[in-house]
Amino acid sequence: MSAFKVRIALEEVNFLWDQREVLQFRELWNSNYTLLEISKRFKRKQIEVAALILDQVDKFKIRKRKMGLGDIGDKKVRNKKKKEMPLYVYIALEEVNFIWNENDIELFKDLWMKQLGIEEIANKLRRHQIEIATLILDQFGLEYMLNCLIDTKKRVA
Repeated sequence: MSAFKVRIALEEVNFLWDQREVLQFRELWNSNYTLLEISKRFKRKQIEVAALILDQVDKFKIRKRKMGLGDIGDKKVRNKKKKEMPLYVYIALEEVNFIWNENDIELFKDLWMKQLGIEEIANKLRRHQIEIATLILDQFGLEYMLNCLIDTKKRVA
């Protein structure tokens, strides 16, 4: 029996949000606040806000914007939020499978470098498109993901 290595995507990200913050986030999103402005407003890391954006897009709660995500800041923004349990808990990306086999991660990287779209990669790996989007965020970081998704026409599902 051979053992295989697994990796947890985005394991350092805090997915817990207060339900009221999620509603406020939607208002800010619809008012064209940038990713940077939203992360500052909630005192959360930009990658945590990006995870919430993926969650809300996947659930059809927010719409695509002409301006996209807008400005992003440097990666050194610290999460200054108190480590309290929210009053009304909302878990972003709750149904996403973050567990990846290392072989699948390598296959994903090969397919990504061949410039296949998220939909095609998801089909080849037999995973949901949102899981591919979270792996992109995990493997390449927020700025790389945004640059790739903005520069290509068919990368976004």
